[in-house]
Amino acid sequence: MYFLLLLLVGIVLCFLFPYGPIIVGGIVFAVVIDQYRQTMYMREDIQAIKNHLKLMTKEESEDYEANHAYQDIDRISSERMEVINRKIEAELERENKNKKT
Repeated sequence: MYFLLLLLVGIVLCFLFPYGPIIVGGIVFAVVIDQYRQTMYMREDIQAIKNHLKLMTKEESEDYEANHAYQDIDRISSERMEVINRKIEAELERENKNKKT
């Protein structure tokens, strides 16, 4: 119904204005992007629910946790990020020493 209303408005704009098709194209593009964004939010919510209810397989759960941790990195303070970086560097140095010997 929503799309039909936009289609009707688009047809009217096409006939009334010389740049009507460009305006209609912009409106359609905006609607498609909005639908995609809403779908992504719903997908994230469904994954969170599945993870909470333990309905995910082991691989899905690991992917979800990795993606969730990756998104949380932007919210970490700089002091906490420095601590994490030091831990990662120490782990990499240990692995390098183990590979050399």
